[in-house]
Amino acid sequence: MSIFVNRVLNMKHIKVIGFDMDHTLVRYHSDKFEELTFNESVQKLISDKEYPKEISEFKFDFNSAIRGLIVDKVNGNILKVSLYNKIKTAYHGTKVLSYKEQKKLYRGSSVDLSEAQYMSIDTTFSIAHTVLFAQLVDLKDKKPDLDLPEYANIADDVTYAVDLAHRDGSLKDAVKSNLADYVIKDEKIVNALEKYAKYGKRLWVVTNSDYNYTKALLDYTINPFLKDHKDWTELFEITVTLACKPRFFTDTNAFLSVEDNTGLMSNFDKKVVPGIYQGGNAIKLQVDMGVNEDEILYLGDHIYGDIVKLKKACGWRTALVIEELDREVAAYKSTKAISIDIDNLMEQKIVLEKLIDNLYSKEHEFGEKVAKDDVFSKFDQIDKIDKQIGSLIKQYEANFNHHWGEVMRAGAEPSIFASQVERYACIYMTKVSDFCDYNPRNYYRPSKKKMSHELNYSLPSSS
Repeated sequence: MSIFVNRVLNMKHIKVIGFDMDHTLVRYHSDKFEELTFNESVQKLISDKEYPKEISEFKFDFNSAIRGLIVDKVNGNILKVSLYNKIKTAYHGTKVLSYKEQKKLYRGSSVDLSEAQYMSIDTTFSIAHTVLFAQLVDLKDKKPDLDLPEYANIADDVTYAVDLAHRDGSLKDAVKSNLADYVIKDEKIVNALEKYAKYGKRLWVVTNSDYNYTKALLDYTINPFLKDHKDWTELFEITVTLACKPRFFTDTNAFLSVEDNTGLMSNFDKKVVPGIYQGGNAIKLQVDMGVNEDEILYLGDHIYGDIVKLKKACGWRTALVIEELDREVAAYKSTKAISIDIDNLMEQKIVLEKLIDNLYSKEHEFGEKVAKDDVFSKFDQIDKIDKQIGSLIKQYEANFNHHWGEVMRAGAEPSIFASQVERYACIYMTKVSDFCDYNPRNYYRPSKKKMSHELNYSLPSSS
């Protein structure tokens, strides 16, 4: 799989490569993990928030949500939005909102995402949240006698339940007890890590997971495939657990030192040296380890917590891991012929539209008599082309998520998620093991992007 480039990144200048753990360094069977999260969250809503026991009958569908959606907490809606904040697709709960309903509710089908009622679904970890919220909205609408809270309160309760499931050990204990069911072993990731270590790249882990969970997962996924190192603690120069990202990048929290054999922690107010820590902050880590901000590349899967905040606060170079990207790229390849057919039909349509415009110009500007049958026949041809295009678009969209379509696109425009990726991630990829196909000294260069006014004109030569 390829590594995709948004801005120049010269790996010769990178001294440190840092990794988030969950969904980055460690890959999950995301459908199973999110189903576990869904079920645990349902039980916490029943026990802690006194939701009706009938919600335990809810069924989880991993494909009913994708990364990059927007939850409208006030109205109980889930939206797919373009980079211009225009709504492409909308659901109220699990029911599709028509364009007419969207327009009435959102004043022209656009939203201001800075408003508190909107919540972004930034990572695969949020799929369970979205699916559960949608089903609770349906239940509230269907059975008002249950006296469920307002939509916004439901959204907050779901956030509470999901966060608690991640914090209190419910999920982590289940994963540690059944690692093979939830975690993917990927030997190529370890091969890539050791390859980059041979080239003198210093490797760090900065994760929000606690030490015991981090150790269990790295013991399972890294140690079995090591060839040049005895243990992952030898491979990684620095491991930071319970980092509390994004505050790790923005605040000045203190470090605790972690003893790798026992997991015991102690206060630490010295210069950071190679080892294992809890908490802390990025600036002290960077300064104490003697590297400049542009000499560190950090990989994570969370566009906000791992990439946006980091880029704004610290200036480290960034790489985003998007695990669903391989499916998207495969779908693009399989639909190439359909895309070409759609483009050809659109060109035919544009020609006909221009001919119609010319006929109207003759009549209205120059007073010439125009045969109406000629105009109508061209409208008929356009109508036939529109039907062909519509049929082809359905064939095209069937290759992507059946509810939401492409992750990286909202109609003809990039999705809001894609715009964030382009703006804040220097490079992006499906998985860490994609590094195996590139030299550790590789010079990543983006393709030149042309603006609309450049597309039909060749630029002067530099000679």
